[in-house]
Amino acid sequence: AAETSCFTAFRSGEIWYDTSGAPIDAHGGGFLFDRGVYYWYGSARNGMNPACCHDHGINLYTSTDLYSWTHRGLLLHTFNGSSTRRPYVFGPLERPKVIRCTGTGRYVMWVRGTGELNDPQLLAVATSDAPTGPFRFVGDQTDPFRTVARGGPNFRAGYQYGDATLFQDPRTGRAYVYWRTRWHQTGFRGMELTEDCTDVRPESDTQLFATPNREAPAVFFANERFYLWVSGCMGWAPTTTHLYTAPTALGCFNCSGLNNSKGWLVGWQPPPIPEPNQSGNQKQRNRPGVWAFGSQSTFILANPLYRKGSALAPFVYMADRWTPKNNVSFGTYVWLPLFIDPQNASRVRVLWRASWRLDNATSPFGARRAPNSSV
Repeated sequence: AAETSCFTAFRSGEIWYDTSGAPIDAHGGGFLFDRGVYYWYGSARNGMNPACCHDHGINLYTSTDLYSWTHRGLLLHTFNGSSTRRPYVFGPLERPKVIRCTGTGRYVMWVRGTGELNDPQLLAVATSDAPTGPFRFVGDQTDPFRTVARGGPNFRAGYQYGDATLFQDPRTGRAYVYWRTRWHQTGFRGMELTEDCTDVRPESDTQLFATPNREAPAVFFANERFYLWVSGCMGWAPTTTHLYTAPTALGCFNCSGLNNSKGWLVGWQPPPIPEPNQSGNQKQRNRPGVWAFGSQSTFILANPLYRKGSALAPFVYMADRWTPKNNVSFGTYVWLPLFIDPQNASRVRVLWRASWRLDNATSPFGARRAPNSSV
């Protein structure tokens, strides 16, 4: 079939189709912009029966405008129980994140392998000479899964690898991983990657939060600070959103925002997405009026049309709306404009738009910028 432009605006919560007319199947996605092309890596989960919790592997789509996406194929096949040298077997490959490693020029994917009954959750790393693959696992091709920071001084068994993201400092190219370890004693952590981006530097091991109940991380950089977006933990159901900032990649995120009654850092207030039934998140005109607009974060991408001083959204909030009981479509996608207050760089707002474009969503804060700030 001839390739066509599938849509010209983002319509969150609807099924999106690729240029061949098939539903886009790339859940928990990671995004890479490289040499004028956007790459969307995600778990191929549509059409599984039962729907939860297996997948086909990691799909890749490409686009030059973020609206029309062409399917490039399945990059990595899932294990779905074929890794059996352990006392447990693995199911899906989830939340792939890909960077072009500054130290080597190669493309490196970090992806989670999840055991049956959701435990354990371990890391696999794959590399390629091209963003379209082929990707090859680092280490044992039949069982590439391992803990993070094996034998490290803070947790000698190594950390489990729950929801995670990779981020490169746009000023230096240095790469970092942020992830949920799943245990109360180890919390939510961040580490710098090695020069080849296939492992972590043990000396960089940093506990960002004591609570492990933060997942779905996404990191972005603006106003000379790092922003860390995470969700609460509620399985496949939508839940709270939390935003933290720090002056450095592994800095004091736990110095930002407020604590709740349990002593867990809530993050900056007001939250970036209003709570249900609050102004901006009431059920009306396709707006669901539930936590996080019925979504869970997976990535935050710079808007290519944004320019300093513009009223356009500087970033795009990218998320999944999970429907794990549906063996036809495992979920849809929620992409919304993300704005930063020019008078208070710690205040971030994601607005609901039933339909919007990169060039037409404008800031609720206005375009006037604070002195000495930049995005």
